[in-house]
Amino acid sequence: MSAEVGVAGENAVPEAHWGGYTWAEAAGGRAVAQVLLDSALPQLDHLFDYAVPAEFAETIRVGQRVRVPFRSQSRKTFGYVIGFVERSEFGGELSPIADIVTEVPQLTPDVWRLARAVADRAGGSAGDILRLAIPTRQVRVEKKHLAALAEAAAAETPVANRPAQAPDPEPAAATSAPPETKIAAELVKGARLSHTASHSPERLHTGEWVGGWAAQLARVALGVFELGRSVILVTPDYRDLDQLRDALTALGHPDFVRVDSRQSNSERYASFLRALDPEPRVILGNRSAVYAPAFNLGAVVTWDDGDPVLAEPLAPYVHARDSALIRAEQSGAGLLFAGHVRSAEVQRLVDLGYVLAQVHPPRRTRVFHADAARAPDAFAGRVPEFAAQTIREGLKTGPVLVQVATPGYAPVAVCGDCGDLARCGSCAGPIGFRVVGRASCRWCGEYANAWRCGSCDSARLQERGMGSARTVEQFERQFAGVRVLLSDGEHPRERVDARPALVVATRGAEPLAAGGYRAVVLLDAERLLGIETLRAGEDCMRWWENAAALAAPDGMCLMASGGGPVVTAFVTGRSDEWLRGELRDRHALRYPPAVRVASVSGGSEEVARALETIAEIPGVDYLGPAPVPQQIGGNAGPGGGSRQAGGLSAHLVRAIVRFDYGHGAEVAKRLRGALVADAAGSNSRTRGRTPGRARPEALRLRFDDRGVFDG
Repeated sequence: MSAEVGVAGENAVPEAHWGGYTWAEAAGGRAVAQVLLDSALPQLDHLFDYAVPAEFAETIRVGQRVRVPFRSQSRKTFGYVIGFVERSEFGGELSPIADIVTEVPQLTPDVWRLARAVADRAGGSAGDILRLAIPTRQVRVEKKHLAALAEAAAAETPVANRPAQAPDPEPAAATSAPPETKIAAELVKGARLSHTASHSPERLHTGEWVGGWAAQLARVALGVFELGRSVILVTPDYRDLDQLRDALTALGHPDFVRVDSRQSNSERYASFLRALDPEPRVILGNRSAVYAPAFNLGAVVTWDDGDPVLAEPLAPYVHARDSALIRAEQSGAGLLFAGHVRSAEVQRLVDLGYVLAQVHPPRRTRVFHADAARAPDAFAGRVPEFAAQTIREGLKTGPVLVQVATPGYAPVAVCGDCGDLARCGSCAGPIGFRVVGRASCRWCGEYANAWRCGSCDSARLQERGMGSARTVEQFERQFAGVRVLLSDGEHPRERVDARPALVVATRGAEPLAAGGYRAVVLLDAERLLGIETLRAGEDCMRWWENAAALAAPDGMCLMASGGGPVVTAFVTGRSDEWLRGELRDRHALRYPPAVRVASVSGGSEEVARALETIAEIPGVDYLGPAPVPQQIGGNAGPGGGSRQAGGLSAHLVRAIVRFDYGHGAEVAKRLRGALVADAAGSNSRTRGRTPGRARPEALRLRFDDRGVFDG
């Protein structure tokens, strides 16, 4: 027997437990169950009617996972019970439900509503969202959990003797409460807030150091919990989760529920069952935590929503921020977007008045620009003299952080004879040096052992630029006798102690220092601002603010070089003003987030048919279709299509559809219809295709694609 499939009734839920799950609706004599199939096929993304056999009439519940026949009695698939009806509109004989996989109602009504709404907005399937929300069943874990519930139910305090739920705070009491308590009180009333966190780490009474933001959000979460409500905390990666874990534990609440991609299947399912229990929980996790079941949800808190890691890489590619907005609206829960700087999306919501910004400005690290202290005739290289002096001064009393743009040894390789940029012979990606003397493609990873220049046929490669490893090598010579540490994707460090050390880190990989860094030096501003992406400016603002926030309260941050509006806004602390100006420009040019976008890719005929379906919707325009650009990280095109030289997919095109938010539902509905029609009609066009492989020219949709305008 598999880890998921059990015998119906084998793990019966205790009666007291059913009483807690008041939403787990029974059939109540209704003979028809409506089931959502667990299928990736878009044409199956709707409810199917199945007969409820007499043997399941008393045990079947809404939200249960069941096994049902599909297309024939001998072929079975899985699905979730969404509801019951007296009779079916289907004219034929209904197939009966074959089995109840688990009597635990895994799918709550609020998570189902969320999955349906999120999928519809993104032109996707609800089943794809549910696969993120509901982990694979683990029978032993489930038995243990149900046994614990039965034991607790037997010793349960009668309802009449339980303490009453904490009431909302009175205005007079809230006035003198700590800021986090006030925020929590507003959230449980349904407020939608944007909070800019103060800089510098904070020491917990356990002796651990965490980012000040983690301590602040932990206090907010516990404030919501103490009011008798559940709270969901969503962060980009495991390092953020670890800091929140430490903060919650130090504040006396180690009994939180963690939803983490690094958990084992058993740990993940155990956490899911605890979140499913009918009692308030503090739930923290990565992007999929926004779909966790939560009893009496009071708030959804998202940290650093501008981080692209919060965008789901699997279809339908929904960002956790959008899911949080929908969940808060559906449930009436509060919503908090927190970060060291706002994302453009949150700034847009603030400008619309949909989200309220905090009134009091946060405490911020002192920021300087090296040019302000440089003599007019002084040499200004990658590490100007003032930056080197700042590093030396900081190292006298503690660690110093230096942020660099790229990992590896040298990010760029050029022809040693003609100077042309070296390109990979397999995928046309740029070649660089991850380690000394070993060139490889930065896209596909293939080594450039047999590389030859396409212009002069030379085989001589030359290093250009400074990666993190090469910077460490330079600093070991420049600051002799100093401990130099490296932190990047291949050499991650989560924490460093308070001893003097020069820490070189790539953006996003900066370790937390005990007590904070004495100085934070930001290199390579020009290179970061030159990244060919629409969001280079806001990404830089987020990278720099997050790095500056790691400084000690009396530390400083130095911008070593660079200029222009983004650098000026960062140095002066006026990121909000810059974001408003950026949004005005994007509104005039119809770029996101001023408008929504959807990429429609596939064969030229398939894309043309899809675009015809939205031609009459007002306020909709599109760019292209044009050949699909090379996708970083592989040589195959979408669905396995071949590549042409120069980084384009043979026979595949892409159009970028732009539309106003008010027309989003209609655009998604029509493009989804085109996708379903293309998938349903594909059988006649796939003769001779290798079984199990998708048609290369099959239609593909991606709404709100962050990288659709990247170079």
